[in-house]
Amino acid sequence: MKGLSFKQFIGIINRYRPSRLLLGLAFLLTIIQSGVSLFVPLIAMNLVDLLVIEEINVLILLGLVALFMFQIALSAISYYMMVLIGEKIIVRLREDLWNKVIRFPVRFFDSNNSGEIMSRITNDTFVMKSFFVDQLIPFITGLISIVGSVIILFLIDWTMALIFLIVFPLAFLIINPLGKKMYAVSRNLQSETASFQGNLNRVLSEIRLVKFSVAEDEESIRGSNHARKLYNYGIQSGKILAIVSPVITSTNLMALICIFGYGGYQVATGGMSAGALVAIVFYIFQIVTPLTNMAQFFTHAQRTMGATERIKSLLEEESEEDIVTNIDNLSIKTEPGITFANVRFSYSAEKEVLNNISFSAIKGQKTAIVGESGAGKTTIFSLIERFYQIDNGDILYNGKSIYSYNLKEWREKISYVSQDTPIMEGSIRDNLLYGIKRDISESEIIKSLQISDLESFVSSLPQGLDTEVGEKGVRLSGGQKQRIAIARAIIRDPEILLLDEATAHLDGQSESRVQDALNNLMKNRTTIIIAHRLSTVKDADCIVVLENGIVSGYGKHYELYQSNQLYKKLVDQQLISNELELQVNS
Repeated sequence: MKGLSFKQFIGIINRYRPSRLLLGLAFLLTIIQSGVSLFVPLIAMNLVDLLVIEEINVLILLGLVALFMFQIALSAISYYMMVLIGEKIIVRLREDLWNKVIRFPVRFFDSNNSGEIMSRITNDTFVMKSFFVDQLIPFITGLISIVGSVIILFLIDWTMALIFLIVFPLAFLIINPLGKKMYAVSRNLQSETASFQGNLNRVLSEIRLVKFSVAEDEESIRGSNHARKLYNYGIQSGKILAIVSPVITSTNLMALICIFGYGGYQVATGGMSAGALVAIVFYIFQIVTPLTNMAQFFTHAQRTMGATERIKSLLEEESEEDIVTNIDNLSIKTEPGITFANVRFSYSAEKEVLNNISFSAIKGQKTAIVGESGAGKTTIFSLIERFYQIDNGDILYNGKSIYSYNLKEWREKISYVSQDTPIMEGSIRDNLLYGIKRDISESEIIKSLQISDLESFVSSLPQGLDTEVGEKGVRLSGGQKQRIAIARAIIRDPEILLLDEATAHLDGQSESRVQDALNNLMKNRTTIIIAHRLSTVKDADCIVVLENGIVSGYGKHYELYQSNQLYKKLVDQQLISNELELQVNS
């Protein structure tokens, strides 16, 4: 990945900054607060000089106290405003990242770990916020203190000021090469943190698989490897900081010794008043402290640059809506429904999944797709849903290319019921209404429960529709998940119905009732079924046989059984399997 330039970093911050008025006011208060702090040593100088001659000026003392209080108040307000600005920047950035990520194409998620994406949205943005609030504000105030203090030092004693003009560039000469090293380490640290989080997400989301596979030891080793890598990068970062901070501190201490030695001599010889020396000491600390903190600022800046670089890569990813299709967008006269016209598709350049396939799924009819595992059945559904772009040909709906529709508008026409039904954490009601934009009445929900054979189950629950289903629907059986998906499809009232063995997890009695409901739902819709159990599609109006990415058969059951060798083989295999099952059960 190409490194992030400072200009690009500032560009991202500027893109998400709040109003110029708020930003300007915050910086103005910060500058005033830093400026006020420069007057404190001058007042202290006058107070000490008066004390030396045994005169106490109450007004000067009160003025010093008032200035301290004013500085504290300004410091609190300016810090709060900078925190507010930092939070505004990060919330806008996180919102933008989230809105981008959920609109990325499915192909992006095929090749990127979800845990790593989560890390970019949470950890990397936190690094940016921490830098802005905890490092940038002290850096700005520190810079003002350094410049102002050096100017005043020149006015009090130019020889002491010259010492700091030597120390200041020496500090940067030390920081610069180590800062570049810190940038590389920080990039690796952020990347490994994301990988670690991705691994945690993978394991915890599939903890049952880990358990029944007895893979705890394997995952323990993998997790330990990630932890060790993080440890090594942390040690590398610590080594750099261990060099930077002591060297800067030692350099500044040497300068302090010179200042105290020279200043003490000046006071002893009468070349300088005691108050002036006190003021100089104050200004020295106003230079030394921020100068020492600058070591941390630049190392944190490099870490933030690494985090921002990864965020920038997400921001530059194309959303689904932005992807320009190269399809010709055919518009031809066809039967109402979905038509695949010479479609070619591959997930990668190495292997073509669909090779010049053509078939039609006519509205009001039941079209089934059969074939061996890996033939491309699920891919056809993914292409209809526009999860992927086809390579050649076109897919038409009612004679119009599906790519000519707005993506959101197109997907709202479709309901997909799969055998492995995804369920979101939340209540049964939340899952039934998930993604549905129109207002749904209670009677519509109850009707969908009755049709999908869910009513008795839901009514038996203490909280009914508001019962929580757990992560990924862990509190539901496979059949209950499937019936919820069917009920959701009924509520959604789609134009296109995609069914992937939608009754696979139901018992015989429930399957019969739900199948009747699905048959009613299919009326006047375009329905395509992926069939694993051929007995469920024998009555289909049309069966498409997929074989090695091509359509090798197209017609009704009895026609294909006579003419298509693969279809005959699949039917015979299932007949034998069913007979053996009957014998075992008897």
